[in-house]
Formats: sequence, structure tokens, C-alpha cells
Amino acid sequence: MTQLPPPTQQGPMYVVSRELPGATASMVLGIISIVFNVPLVGLILAYIGFQKAKEAKALSDAHPGYYTNAGIAQAGYILSIIGMCLGGFSTLCGCGYFAIALIAVIGGVAGAGSGGGF
Repeated sequence: MTQLPPPTQQGPMYVVSRELPGATASMVLGIISIVFNVPLVGLILAYIGFQKAKEAKALSDAHPGYYTNAGIAQAGYILSIIGMCLGGFSTLCGCGYFAIALIAVIGGVAGAGSGGGF
């Protein structure tokens, strides 16, 4: 865990905007996994975004009020979950497509080799 510096009581207090590390990356990966949903690639991008969002949310929960973009981490978390669902579905559809094509090719080769026909 990262230790926060102790607050100082001398001089005027300035509010420093601190961005949550990994929050923006998780949201970008979630958006990319939804928009460019290529079988297996979208699933991998969504999983990486999900892990980054989970780490960012844990850091935000450990230090409430310290980071300014906790909502971005939440959005990345949700988008990554949606991306994983879509990526899993497209991967299953892609595998089904290749299985059907493979069966058709094997059936065509077996039918052509039987000698019956034209």
C-alpha cells in the first residue's frame, strides 16, 4: 500500500488534484473492448481493464477523498464487465463458426472421396 504524506499545518492549504492511477486506463480499455469487439482480443482487453479498475477502486476505497476521479474507475469497471460479456459471446460465436466450417470441409472431403456421384 502507498503511504500518504502527513498533512502539514503551516501555510495556506492548497487543494491538489490527484488522479487515481489506472482509472483512465481501465475506462479506455473498457471502451476499446466494446467498440472493437474482435473474438478473444476484446475479451483480453476487457479483462485487463477490469483488473486495473479493481485495483483503482481498492486504492480509492483505502484513501477516501484523496483522489478526484473515482467515478472514472467505476465507469471503467462497468465498461470492462460489459466488454467481457460481449467478448465472451463473440469468442464463442467465433469458435462455433470455425467448428461449423471445419465440419463442412471434413464432410466435403469425405463426400468427394467416396467415389459416388457425378
